[in-house]
Amino acid sequence: MKQALMIIAVILMSGTASAESVAELHEAELNNIDKNNDGFLSRDEFKAFSDYAFQAMDEDKNGTLGLDEAKPFLDIKQFQNVDRDGDNTISRPEYDAQMDSDFTSADLDGNGQLN
Repeated sequence: MKQALMIIAVILMSGTASAESVAELHEAELNNIDKNNDGFLSRDEFKAFSDYAFQAMDEDKNGTLGLDEAKPFLDIKQFQNVDRDGDNTISRPEYDAQMDSDFTSADLDGNGQLN
């Protein structure tokens, strides 16, 4: 599951999300995220995984991601893009906004799921 966390965090927060990127996930990892086993990631499944990912990255459990916490998953440019207010932390609202934007960008046909 940690590998899936890294793959999704890097792909989606880099702003290069696509349905093809999601397909790169190992089948077992995708199955862990795809709770209803339909072969697609719904917005709800993606949000649930995003919640898990944030909590897993937030090592000090203070509700924000500092650069040291995000460093295994994001380079400095990616971090700065998500840190919209420039305070050197990624707040939960900043993270959620980025993940929502990335899901919307990756949902090319607008059907509310990634395949």
